[in-house]
Amino acid sequence: MSKTIKWVVGGVAVVAIAGIAYASFGPQTKSKDQETLTVGIMAGDKRTDKQWKIIKNNAKKEGLTLKIKTFTDYTQPNAALTSGDIDANAFQHYIFLNDWNKSHKSNIVPVGETILVAGRLYSDKHKSIKDIPENGTVGISNSKVTQGRSLLVLQSAGLIKIASNVKDPTVKDIVENKKNLKFKELATDQLVRTLPEVDVASIDPSFIVGSGRSIKSAIYVQPVNKSTHGGINIIATTKSKKNSVAIKKFVKAYQSDNVADYIDNKSGTGEIAVWKGAPKVQ
Repeated sequence: MSKTIKWVVGGVAVVAIAGIAYASFGPQTKSKDQETLTVGIMAGDKRTDKQWKIIKNNAKKEGLTLKIKTFTDYTQPNAALTSGDIDANAFQHYIFLNDWNKSHKSNIVPVGETILVAGRLYSDKHKSIKDIPENGTVGISNSKVTQGRSLLVLQSAGLIKIASNVKDPTVKDIVENKKNLKFKELATDQLVRTLPEVDVASIDPSFIVGSGRSIKSAIYVQPVNKSTHGGINIIATTKSKKNSVAIKKFVKAYQSDNVADYIDNKSGTGEIAVWKGAPKVQ
């Protein structure tokens, strides 16, 4: 073999070795995409979309891609979680989850607190709770997930009393009704429309805002204290996933100061960020 051929072969070998070394020790690209977590929520509006955009951006910085799946019925997110169609959900409070687990013998667990919707009562006819007349009509939701909360607000306002051993009441659990109030059970999104007809109604703030009204028009606001703990909304998942890195990243992404700032000061829904360490409402 001539010197020239030996030189060429040697040069090729050096280049090949150098390439292998670079591939082994040089700058690396990610071998796979970010981990993806599918989260179930209830269908909302533009305010909800903006909030989840902030959360998704936070998660992305942690190396987690959030895929949001929306539902229109409150029975769907937990069923989807149990079946494995989603990895976590964020739509329910402690009372609803406890009731669900008992009824369906499921193992869904809370992994992080999110918001509290302070209960409010509205009226087009009266300016004060004291003005609610005998035999007055009260508008409340017919949904299992919200009716109990509505009744607890009415109890807090002194209008009714509920059996002491019941945490998620229905109308049947009312044990004292001094004014003999009549209850009109309606779809949650229909309650605002009935305000001209009823004496008072318990309405979710998001529907008040959506109708163009101000949440400050409430004639009663339920105080936030230990008695309202059961109404705190939570992030939930299954026992098998509760300690996963992805779930922890999701909780961290949600429980961030920029999310709290949006909830407390910019969303206009009347919701309050209540997780441990959340900034105080400005």
